[in-house]
Amino acid sequence: MSAPLAGLRVLDMGWVMVGPVSGRYLADLGADVVKLESARRVDPLRTLGPFKDGKPGLERSISYHNLNAGKRSITVDLKDPRGREAILRLVDWADVVIESFSPGVLETLQLDYPRLAARNPRIIMVSTSLLGQTGPHARGTAGVGTMGAAMSGASLLLGWPGHPPCGTYGPWTDSVAPRFIVPSVLAALHRRRSTGEGCHIDVAQAEAGIQFLSPAWYQYAANGTVPQRRGHAGSPLKAPEGIFRCAGQDRWIAIDASAGGAWRRFRATVGGGLLDGAFDTLIGRLRGREALERMIGQWTAPQDAAAVEQLLQAAGVPAHVVSSASDLAADPDLTGGHYRRIDDPVVGEAVIEGPRFRLARTPTCETRRGPRIGEHTQAVLRDICGYDDAAIAAMQEAGILR
Repeated sequence: MSAPLAGLRVLDMGWVMVGPVSGRYLADLGADVVKLESARRVDPLRTLGPFKDGKPGLERSISYHNLNAGKRSITVDLKDPRGREAILRLVDWADVVIESFSPGVLETLQLDYPRLAARNPRIIMVSTSLLGQTGPHARGTAGVGTMGAAMSGASLLLGWPGHPPCGTYGPWTDSVAPRFIVPSVLAALHRRRSTGEGCHIDVAQAEAGIQFLSPAWYQYAANGTVPQRRGHAGSPLKAPEGIFRCAGQDRWIAIDASAGGAWRRFRATVGGGLLDGAFDTLIGRLRGREALERMIGQWTAPQDAAAVEQLLQAAGVPAHVVSSASDLAADPDLTGGHYRRIDDPVVGEAVIEGPRFRLARTPTCETRRGPRIGEHTQAVLRDICGYDDAAIAAMQEAGILR
């Protein structure tokens, strides 16, 4: 039985994270994804660690492998008319094109959606940028997911009152936006099946980030209140809900025992001051939050975080260790199938993530390493674009394939 998207053809003209992550999802579902790169203007992800054995190099980034696993790579100069013609031949072949250039760049290169659609009316094109393709600030606004987190409002909410915002870990919207892009592509493919028409999908990364912060926006929309940094995990309307220190260096447990049944089981497990009648109701727990959390912290502090997790989970109380990278590397749920080993000619053996899903009736694809820069250029130009060896050699000699 074939993979769900076997036979789907994707031209990935994205770089860094949002576009490549979206293409990786499609590759995991069986699509043939050809990634456009440049050896002159290298994808910044290739310069982002970690590097295998701590040795930097454009072909040694594990981050690159993780986001581009299973793809093919070509290098073509888009500014040369002959290079653009090669890309247009790929557009003839493709079902989906993903691009993450700054708005207006593809118009300058004569590779924007109206031109591609005129050539291939069935093409589905995804354009993703910080603020989308339209609006008063869309054009001329540059940046990466760190800016997207700031634009969406996420950065302001993390940190301690009276101190500068801490922001999110890494380029937050780079991870959020692909979760909106891929379902949109699947919906467009479904529509094309009945209409025969392609479409242009415009995804603003900052807007995708706002979807994850809707309670904060609703609070302002409904009451005119601007949420601020609390320096506290969990909701201000739930108690107990938060993160508590455990034994060992920087070891913590996340607990949510606010709901009635969970609270009854939690207080019966912990005992002590939690049995005080003042904590019977949520209002009482909110009013006494400081004392309540102090008692919970005193209970967790001398205990091993994993032992607390097991005890509370067995009692039906939501709880989990606050994982470190070493915790994730040893997690049996993840090591049982999520992590996949690759073997690369440059870095050797390495571990990256596999697909983020399992499908009951169709197989997932084998996880393959990411491509080296331009590794498949000649094969793609010959087998897909229809160039003969002499034409490819001429393009190589002219410096178009770099």
